[in-house]
Amino acid sequence: MNLYSRYLFTKIVSNFAGFISILVCLIWFSRAIGLMKYVTENGIKISQFLSLFVLILPWLLLFIIPVSLCAAILIVYNRLISNNEITILRNSGLTTLAICRPVAGFTILCSVFCFLISFYLMPYANQQLRLSRYDFRNNYTNLSFNPQTFETLNNLTIYAQNRDENNNLFGILLHDERSKKSSVTITAKKGTIVTKENNALLYLKDGTIQRFNSDDRKSEILHFDDYVFNLTENKRVSHAPRWNAKERFVQDLLDPEPDSEYLDLEKYRAEFHQRITFPLFPIIFALIALSCILHGQFRRSGNSPNIIAAIVIITIFLTTSIAICNLIVSTPAFVPLLYFNFALFFAVSLKFLVANYRKES
Repeated sequence: MNLYSRYLFTKIVSNFAGFISILVCLIWFSRAIGLMKYVTENGIKISQFLSLFVLILPWLLLFIIPVSLCAAILIVYNRLISNNEITILRNSGLTTLAICRPVAGFTILCSVFCFLISFYLMPYANQQLRLSRYDFRNNYTNLSFNPQTFETLNNLTIYAQNRDENNNLFGILLHDERSKKSSVTITAKKGTIVTKENNALLYLKDGTIQRFNSDDRKSEILHFDDYVFNLTENKRVSHAPRWNAKERFVQDLLDPEPDSEYLDLEKYRAEFHQRITFPLFPIIFALIALSCILHGQFRRSGNSPNIIAAIVIITIFLTTSIAICNLIVSTPAFVPLLYFNFALFFAVSLKFLVANYRKES
C-alpha cells in the first residue's frame, strides 16, 4: 500500500470508528430507557441487561455502518480539500479514481461484514432476543425479595416480613392473579425458594390458601402444613417457536413451513430481498459521498454545497429503498423496482465520479 493510500485509509478508518462509536452510544442511551424495565420490574442482572443491547446491535449495524462510512468520507475528504491536500495529490499525478481507491477497499470490507450480519448474525441475535425477553418477563428466580417490600411480576405479588442469611423467607403473603378464572391468596409463616429444571418453586410451611372463583363468585380456604407453589408460569412450549421474518435465516425464508399463511409468505419474500440489498448500502453511500464531495474544483467559500447534496441524495435513496421494501410486502410485483433503485443510484454516482476523472484527463 502506497504512503498516500495508507494515510487516507487510516483517516477513513479512524473517523469511521469514531462515528460508529458515537451512534452506538446514542442508540444505547435511547434504548436503555425502554429496556430498563427488565431491571426494575423483573429483577434481572446488569450483565443480562447489557446482553439485551448486544442482541439488538446487529440489525442496527446494517444502518449504522453505511451512515458512519458516509460521514467519515465526507469529513475526511472535505478536510483534504480545504487543506489543499487533494490538489497536491492530483498535481503529483494521481487521478480521482486513484485517490478513491483506499476508500473502495474499506467499503468492500464493510459490505462483506454487512452480508455476514444480514445472513447470520441478525437472525441469530433476533431469535436470542425473543427468547431472552420471554425469560426476563417470567424471571421469578431473580426477584430480590427485600423484606417488607411488595415484589410484583406478571400479576404475581409476594411480600415477606423478614429474610435471613440463608434466603429463608418469614411472614409470607402471596397473591396470584395470573389465571383469569380464579385468584389465589396464600399466607405462610416460612418459605424457601428452590430452582429445579428452570422452575422456581416456593416451599411453604404452616399457612393458608384462599382461592376465589371468578365464575361463581365463591371462595374456599385451605390450611396446610407444607405446600409447594410454582412461581414460574407454565407457558413455555416444548417445541421451537414460529419465528417471524426478521428472526429467520435465509434458508428458512426460502423454505418456510407448509402451513405458513399467505401474509407471512409475503413478509418472508420481502425480508429475503432486504437481506440481499441492504448489505449493499455501504457501497451506494460511499459512491454518492465520493461523487459529490469530489465534484467540481476547489472553492474558497467551502465545500458545503457538495456535502449538503450528498446528504440529500443519500436521504432520497434510503427513503425510496425503505418505501419499496414496504410495498413489496403487499405487492410482490415491486421486487424488480428495489433492484432498479440500487442500480440507478449506483450507475449515476459512478458516472459522476468517472466524469470527474475524465475532466482531469
